[in-house]
Amino acid sequence: MRPSCYLNAVEIGDGNSLLYNGFSMSIDVVPSEIAHGLVSSDDGGDFSFLMPVEKEHLVRRGHLTTLTVAEEREEMKQLARAAAKSNVGSNRQPFSRRMITFILSYQCNLSCSYCYQKEIRKTSGTSSMDEAFVDDFFGNCLDKLLPRGLGEHPSFLLYGGEPLLPGNRGAIERILCYAKKYGSVVSTVTNAVTLPGMLDLIGPEKGKINNVQVTLDGGQMFHDQQRFSQSGGPTFEQTILALRELMKAGTNAVIRIHLHPDKLESARLLVEYLEQEKILGHDRVKAYFWSTEDLHSKALSPREYELFCKLFQDVAFKQNSLPTAHFEFLEQIMDMKTARSRPVRRHCDICVAGLHCVVDSLGDIYECIDDAGHKDRRVGILAGGEVEFLKPGENSGKLHIHDKPECLECSIALFCGGGCANRLKLQEDSPSASFCLQIKEFVGLTFKTYFLLKNNRQNDAKR
Repeated sequence: MRPSCYLNAVEIGDGNSLLYNGFSMSIDVVPSEIAHGLVSSDDGGDFSFLMPVEKEHLVRRGHLTTLTVAEEREEMKQLARAAAKSNVGSNRQPFSRRMITFILSYQCNLSCSYCYQKEIRKTSGTSSMDEAFVDDFFGNCLDKLLPRGLGEHPSFLLYGGEPLLPGNRGAIERILCYAKKYGSVVSTVTNAVTLPGMLDLIGPEKGKINNVQVTLDGGQMFHDQQRFSQSGGPTFEQTILALRELMKAGTNAVIRIHLHPDKLESARLLVEYLEQEKILGHDRVKAYFWSTEDLHSKALSPREYELFCKLFQDVAFKQNSLPTAHFEFLEQIMDMKTARSRPVRRHCDICVAGLHCVVDSLGDIYECIDDAGHKDRRVGILAGGEVEFLKPGENSGKLHIHDKPECLECSIALFCGGGCANRLKLQEDSPSASFCLQIKEFVGLTFKTYFLLKNNRQNDAKR
């Protein structure tokens, strides 16, 4: 008897922990001393600290097993392969979104220190999407790119460079006209500096930009060191002003809070500021954390990791929702009653072919925003009202976790979906490995925080 290779634990307070198993997908509340004893036990360890009924329950839930490590790894591989196949059926439904991302231009009015598009701008030129391009796209190409019969309207994302540059206004207005015709939701990711000049195009109504995401890198001083104009000017106050305007307009605003290792104190200052200014907690504003670098617990000091956990939970409770991107799926797992219809995790929409594509101002088509601008990663070209699909290049297949040895050994692989294959390809061109960043810590914190949020909601309902 030994603990499962896929056993994880996170403390939830009051002397209890959540055991969550990445193979059986079982989640149990247990005393923390039991959780610590299991996680720290070796193969064939002493389980005398367990009562017989506890041991029996843990075996039934898959937290304890008599399988060898090799046998459990092989079963995991078979399970992952079967789960990937079943994704074609009902389990695919949560990801059946149809979205077109328009890269209106690769040009930007900022010069952020960590921008991943800097090199792309050197080769992409100054081309911007115009009204004629948009009309041609919707008149001749949209139906060739989106699958039919999904029973829902397409959604559109405006992206860049910076999508809300004044020179993009004509194309935006035309896209919004078509969005109103289709009853579609339109979102944008913007640095918000030029947003005040676009306020007439933003609002909750159809035919307007309904959701706006902005980015903050921490408190004002650190943010302005990271995100600054082409001339070196600060942007923090402009971003906050834009958020206030969005709140007045009744538009959904999303704040992406970047986490930088060794700079988490600045993130704390930002969260405090957003609370004081009554931005965080507003019913139209949601915040989520995103790491710019590898942010696992081993890379942080104990104090930094404790601060990270506190920030995560504080934001969740303030806005009554999880401060994560791509992890809503974990709520489904927490609410599962049985594992018969096991959900299947995909890192994002590109892992389900045909349900999302990126169209840039040059007429190139990509599956992922991270690929955009890298012409060798195009999947198609728009030309004269036609769509020419290109043959997949080497290593272009979307490998699932059963193809990735690193993932098969990871205790949360079925929860995270294998990480971002495209980010990995851009850096190492090795899609059979993994690109994880903060995944493991975010999974544990997400489970913990969702559990606590759910308990709070239930307690509030009883009052």
